Amino acid sequence: MAHRCKSLNFLKTSMSRILAIIPAAGCGSRMNSCVPKQYLKFGQNTMLELTAGKLARVLGPERVFIGVSAGDAYVNELDLKNMHVLRTGGATRAETVANTLEAAMHYGAVSANDLVLVHDAARPLVEEADIEKLIAESKKQIAAGTASGCVLAIAVVDTVKRTDEQGYLSEDIDRKGLYRIATPQCFRAGELAQALSENPDVTDESSAIRLSGGRVAVVDCDPANIKVTQPADADFVRERLLKESHMQMRVGYGYDSHRLESGRKFILGGVEIEHSLGLAGHSDADALLHAITDALLGAANCGNIGILFPDNDPAFKGADSKVLLKKAWDAVAQKGWRIANIDCVVIAQKPKLNPHVPAMARTIASILNIDPEQVSVKPKTNEKLGFEGKEEGISTRAVVLLTKSC
Repeated sequence: MAHRCKSLNFLKTSMSRILAIIPAAGCGSRMNSCVPKQYLKFGQNTMLELTAGKLARVLGPERVFIGVSAGDAYVNELDLKNMHVLRTGGATRAETVANTLEAAMHYGAVSANDLVLVHDAARPLVEEADIEKLIAESKKQIAAGTASGCVLAIAVVDTVKRTDEQGYLSEDIDRKGLYRIATPQCFRAGELAQALSENPDVTDESSAIRLSGGRVAVVDCDPANIKVTQPADADFVRERLLKESHMQMRVGYGYDSHRLESGRKFILGGVEIEHSLGLAGHSDADALLHAITDALLGAANCGNIGILFPDNDPAFKGADSKVLLKKAWDAVAQKGWRIANIDCVVIAQKPKLNPHVPAMARTIASILNIDPEQVSVKPKTNEKLGFEGKEEGISTRAVVLLTKSC
């Protein structure tokens, strides 16, 4: 859980020569996510937990300092063990790093000659071996006086060209010596603090060091050490993590249907939708949540919705299906299962459901404590065929993928 600055005092007597700073105050607008990207879920952990865990395993959790924004509403929910969470977020990455470093130095957690690793919160695939290699090379270069520190980087192997203002290729660029700069980046605390104060507009620490007259060496790292910026990057990370882990997987399938009748609310996916007819049933008749509930229960072999919530039990008369789904998921989660994704189909001639899909995905994700990106809802008409096409009722299908570490 989050620690306040007073928790840093113990480091005055157990000084480490290496500390790590993770700036985590950004919002990640290019991810099109309802939460800052560092809080996207990858299995049972957020990206920030995965990233910080890599550094903690190399340095020890008490050597990891995470700078978040003052109004961060998510970080206190994380399991960051003995890492230090500081409300030192700034308007830019450089400002967050500078503020966090200043706080650590002020409370005696780091001195001017100690080494500081700065690592992006959105690089969860960094290899621990590469972190250790970076530290070793930085110590070597600094001791020899040949560089102020080192950065992890990936050599450019593709052909590189420049375009003109109209977007046409205009120049071939020799890729020899070209690198994609990654993190962590490693420098002495005092030199880094000074460089950032002199160059507050830089996008990374190596730029600040070089602008202040320092020299920076490159340490090659695994090309998978990408910065998650676009949704496709998150997909790449999920695939990589799945390949690296030993996981059990279970697939569950759920189906439900309800009649349409007057005098009832039309509630689907936890969202009340305006319509002349509503869904009939013992509970609120949310057919989509019922299908998801059965899919989850089926995948984990926990029975079915009729067993857990019988339709002849007065206790569930008019019940909120969001509550029923949460209870079912709690039973599944207690067995150690985590949700990889949910894919749903809703068959209804009317009303038009596509405008309500984002709200349904957000509601389902909120109930299950997952990211909306893990939830797909696909409305279909039945071309006026069957009971759905005749507007006598609707039907829903849901498929879920559950995972569990072996």
